[in-house]
Amino acid sequence: MPGTNLANPYGSPYDPSMEARVTRLEEDMREVKAAIVRLETTTTEIKTLLLATLPHLATKAEVSDLKGELTAALAEKPSKTYMWGVLAVLLTAYACGLAALAVLK
Repeated sequence: MPGTNLANPYGSPYDPSMEARVTRLEEDMREVKAAIVRLETTTTEIKTLLLATLPHLATKAEVSDLKGELTAALAEKPSKTYMWGVLAVLLTAYACGLAALAVLK
């Protein structure tokens, strides 16, 4: 507080460097207050970002439900072995058809 008398009310002298120290302390406090304001602003920006982002992210329960649905859907699909077997049967039938055409000509 500028203009405050730093003299000891009991009449004894005070440290002459006290005024400079208090001035420096006041300046430092202004810097601290400015830093706190910047920090509060940043915190508010982060909260806003999180509130905008989080509703779009899946919850653990939603991911678990999706995993169950995918597992069920994949269980209904034919296996690779089955697909190779079907392919082998089709190729055999095609080969037999070609052989039958060759015999007929």
